[in-house]
Amino acid sequence: MLADLHIHTTFSDGVYTPEKIIAQALVSGITALAITDHDNIQAYDRAVRAVHSRHLGLELIRGVEIDTDYKGKDVHVLGYHFDPENRDLLQAMTWTRIGRIQRVQKMVEKIDALGYPLTFKEVLEEAQGAKSLGRPHIARTLVKKGLFPGTQAVFDALIGSGKPAYFRQVKLSPQEAVDLLHQAGGIGVLAHPAEIADPDLVEELLSTVPFDGLEVWHPSTLQENPPHDWLQVARDHHLMTSGGSDLHGNPGRFPRHLGEFPVLYKDVADIIAGKRS
Repeated sequence: MLADLHIHTTFSDGVYTPEKIIAQALVSGITALAITDHDNIQAYDRAVRAVHSRHLGLELIRGVEIDTDYKGKDVHVLGYHFDPENRDLLQAMTWTRIGRIQRVQKMVEKIDALGYPLTFKEVLEEAQGAKSLGRPHIARTLVKKGLFPGTQAVFDALIGSGKPAYFRQVKLSPQEAVDLLHQAGGIGVLAHPAEIADPDLVEELLSTVPFDGLEVWHPSTLQENPPHDWLQVARDHHLMTSGGSDLHGNPGRFPRHLGEFPVLYKDVADIIAGKRS
């Protein structure tokens, strides 16, 4: 059996609606999934309705991806099984989403000043009512305007960390995010450690922040050279193991569809069950 505990929809910076995600899960053999939109949880109810209306046997886990900052590095925290009505968690996510809007506005201004015609209105139109704006919305807008061949090219040239149109957002710390998730009865998982690109910093995070799990299986591990043994790291820190495709559906970004990056159900069963040590 397969699972996928890291998926984005049109409620943040993904391409597919919650209903399309459920349909893809059915054809890909995935039996458990979590939608983990950036800093919002509003896709969950639509996904639940899609599952129940068709009497499907899918396990749907409530999830979110919280963007945090640690020593100038982007560190993402995946949360599962939390109370969706927890006031402090909801307020923190709202604050972060407001910061995302301000960040995108600043980046659009920089991009336009660099000679690539772009307006905030165009990015909003591309986002199509998404509850959480992100850099992929900017990238997809520029690609559709014919200014770049693909979204990754936009990140590489303009909006990746350290690039000329990049703008850093004020965010929660990983400690704050995990504390909020725990207060809401949830689980906190360090997302895609390979993307942090600093094993020593990952060790520092895992030693100082009370994470419950580590995202061992993620597409970013396919690019590591040499590969890092994240499974052993999880074992060394007595953490549950998680994994997912981080699906957005953007052209040029792997994967495009669910099931193309398979994760075994048994490898993430504790996260699915909601166990905490």
